[in-house]
Amino acid sequence: MKNLKPLIFSAHSELKATHSTIKKSHLYEAFASFCGFKSYAAFQAATVIRVDDVELAKRQCLERMQGIGFDVGNALLICQSMENVWEQYDTISLDDIYSFYSEPSFEKEYLEKRILETLKSLIVSGDSEAILMGVVFTAQILAEYEENPDNRSGEYWYKKLLANEELSSMHREVAEEYQHILSYQEFFEFLRLELANNSVITLPSPSIIKPICQQFDDGIMRRWSQYFKSECFEVLEAFEFFNYYKEPTNAPLPEKLVLDWQKAQAMIDPNRWTIAGIIEGSTSNKEKWFWYYWGLEHSIDVTQDNLYAINADTGAEYDDYGPMDVAGDEGIKLPRISAKDKSRSQNLSQQLLGK
Repeated sequence: MKNLKPLIFSAHSELKATHSTIKKSHLYEAFASFCGFKSYAAFQAATVIRVDDVELAKRQCLERMQGIGFDVGNALLICQSMENVWEQYDTISLDDIYSFYSEPSFEKEYLEKRILETLKSLIVSGDSEAILMGVVFTAQILAEYEENPDNRSGEYWYKKLLANEELSSMHREVAEEYQHILSYQEFFEFLRLELANNSVITLPSPSIIKPICQQFDDGIMRRWSQYFKSECFEVLEAFEFFNYYKEPTNAPLPEKLVLDWQKAQAMIDPNRWTIAGIIEGSTSNKEKWFWYYWGLEHSIDVTQDNLYAINADTGAEYDDYGPMDVAGDEGIKLPRISAKDKSRSQNLSQQLLGK
């Protein structure tokens, strides 16, 4: 839901033009009463804000405004204004959806169905940010459900619940968890079909890599995500889950999208394996050298061998006992580029580090 302050400010500006005695404090109280609270302080303390009956809400607002001292005409005018404020306040935005799934303390019981409906509507309209959120949050919720061993018999106990059989509190909880997850399983299938049937959808890439893409143009037109700026690893995990959940698919999420988020992860938390994978996946020789220099800035040299001995039976580091095997990887051989291009690649890596 939107921030109330700018909505009240806008409503006050309109009302004050013809009714100079109306104060913003009056409108905060009016909106609180419209939502069923006795005071704005009570409204601020509430975790759930809902209006089920608009006519009742307007009557509550009218009585409160008359109690403050407004005549019937002005009180009615304020009530109409508060109805307009409510319509704007009650609109669910992408920010609301992101907050809903990102903040554990956010009240979910009332809003969850509306959140999913709004997200689905935005996806049908082609909103790429909404599709990205749908992929990430649905995958996270389904993965968490699948990882809990208590949920393995969820479908069984859910069928018992539908048959009105008497269940223990534990089995009822398992059945209700399955009932809850059904909406996300259905949403997952909806997402998969949307992506499979719409070849023009372009999911957004992380904005942190924009300077790299600008310098090493690969000809790909990108949209830039305003979300998941520091949760790149979580996004990559969600991508993998999405591609292989239930039945292995032909990876409907484009490889270049996955590579973009890998680059973002390497920007935030660089490691040898991620950087090596990016170099192998990059089509630009100049960009390969950028990632090599980015690694050096973090004491990682992907051109050097990283081989070590392990126990062939256990996979543990070799301790002179049992059969030996070799693990790790050989160094990457970088392509030839000019000294000038190398310098530009190195300079960018240092600029991004603020050097």
